Amino acid sequence: MAKFIFVLMIMLVCPSYAGQSTDSPFTVRGAMPWHNFLSGPTAWNEKDYERYLDWMQSQGLNLLVLHNYTGGTQRYMNYVEPMIRIEYRNVLPEAGYDTSLTARWGYRPMEVKDFAFGTGSLFKLPPGATAFGSDAAVMAKTPSQRYEYAQSLIRQVIQMAHARGIRVAMGFEFGVYPPELFSVVPFDSYMSNMLPDPTHPASLEILYRTIDDLLVAYPGLDQIWLWLQEHEVNPNEPLSTRMQALMDRDGGLFPGADRNMVFRGVWSLAYIRAAHDYLKERSPDTTMVIGGWGGKNQLEGILAGLDRGLPKDIVFTCLNPLWGQLPQPAVLGEIAKRREVWVMPWLEGDYQLWHPQERVSLMHDQVLLARKQGARGVIAVHWRTEDIKANFEAFALFARNPDAAPSVDAFYKQYVKNEYGDGAVKELAPLLIKMDKEHWFAALTSPEYLPYDPAWGRLNEAFHERYKERALVVGRLREKAPSAKFRDNLAWLDGVLKGVLLLDEVSAALTPAYHLREQWLLNGTNALSSMEITKAKKTLESAPVEDLFKVYASRVRSRGELGVLSSMNQKLWLQYLELKDFLGKQERELPPF
Repeated sequence: MAKFIFVLMIMLVCPSYAGQSTDSPFTVRGAMPWHNFLSGPTAWNEKDYERYLDWMQSQGLNLLVLHNYTGGTQRYMNYVEPMIRIEYRNVLPEAGYDTSLTARWGYRPMEVKDFAFGTGSLFKLPPGATAFGSDAAVMAKTPSQRYEYAQSLIRQVIQMAHARGIRVAMGFEFGVYPPELFSVVPFDSYMSNMLPDPTHPASLEILYRTIDDLLVAYPGLDQIWLWLQEHEVNPNEPLSTRMQALMDRDGGLFPGADRNMVFRGVWSLAYIRAAHDYLKERSPDTTMVIGGWGGKNQLEGILAGLDRGLPKDIVFTCLNPLWGQLPQPAVLGEIAKRREVWVMPWLEGDYQLWHPQERVSLMHDQVLLARKQGARGVIAVHWRTEDIKANFEAFALFARNPDAAPSVDAFYKQYVKNEYGDGAVKELAPLLIKMDKEHWFAALTSPEYLPYDPAWGRLNEAFHERYKERALVVGRLREKAPSAKFRDNLAWLDGVLKGVLLLDEVSAALTPAYHLREQWLLNGTNALSSMEITKAKKTLESAPVEDLFKVYASRVRSRGELGVLSSMNQKLWLQYLELKDFLGKQERELPPF
């Protein structure tokens, strides 16, 4: 009954969506909330998943996709998440969801009690916890418990999803190990650059153990995804005899590619074929899907060759390139003539996760292109929920009936009416449409995968003034809104726009001190003048840091927004304190006049 009432409420609140056909040419209409950042499902609890699944169901979506990192290259080396447990030769790797006390993805460890300006009061922690994060993370006391609690949570998610008619997929990146395993695998099982050789028995054993854990931990899991990792490592010669034989045999499937790309394709083929054969033997009803990133030197570059070399019962997907700002590769349309293909647009990119990202126009164009290409599915990638609500619901609407999709303008007019009231449509809809179609989000930077620096959030003068004008419009509409619901929603949007302006001002104020500190580290104290130090200190003290945190805190109404607020404390606030301490020390050490 509760679920029925929730769906009914959605239909009443969003009358434009009620009654829309779900007899879609896309048999798969999915969403992929991406685990890694605190603004996404990494910090979710069961109730957060439940609300999310209700939202998916109300929008006619039928597939939930989850991704699990198991390590990798570059900054991913120790990034191991606990949804998949790869125990090998009695070694249980360190793994865990991120919390505000972990030091990955640019986070600097911080207890909630130390958050700036009382913002920690918004975080309701379980008894005994001192960090923000999923209960599965903050309540775990041992490495084994991190796996146990995370897998128990995902089992509940699968049950809740199936009860709503939503299938569930779990994916991992093949040929990627937790770092501890390199100490116990045979020396000849990986190449000199630490890339596992898929022709070695140990590499196959780890692959099979990964698949076994998925099948045992998650009974009823509908799909297993194999992802080509984002950062490719090229091989060092010579290859093993077996790997060279595969290059000689299958290299022709990738005509025109250089040797590195040919290797990447043949290496991927070996892993995917082995996983496909093993899964057919162990769980023949579980669908296998492959995916990866859409850059020319990533999955996109080898898709055609993989299509030639892999069984046709494997579904192909690929993330749209450039954080989803570019449409899906044309090669997917060719492949869709021969096998099932699902397209993956981004509801937001992780290059601007402290900022609004209006992408209704991208959803419109990319979903309709998927229809034209003959794709059987569309799956939207994201982290946050509140900030991408319009994008999410537009994507779902276009996916349910792409042949009758409304225009971007028509969607926004109806969305503004539903969210902010009839009186807001005339003024607000054109502003959101303009921001969306002109891709204003592309002028913003807040790359959540990196540590903060004062380049984050900087706007040129024209964009700063435009955001200020729009904030004034929202403020006026808020004052005359006819109901509490519309006032609340306009207050939230007001906080979004003011947050953009304040982050720009704060970052500008931190810049002189940041560069002075770099100059001091490079050249020593003598490189700094008293005038420079005094000026940088005065500028730093003028930063509206408290206003920024309080404005952002005022708009928090979702778990994802709490994650961004945590990130702002861990990254920006700690950087501010570090610069303040640095300037104070330099000022104290200045010679007397």
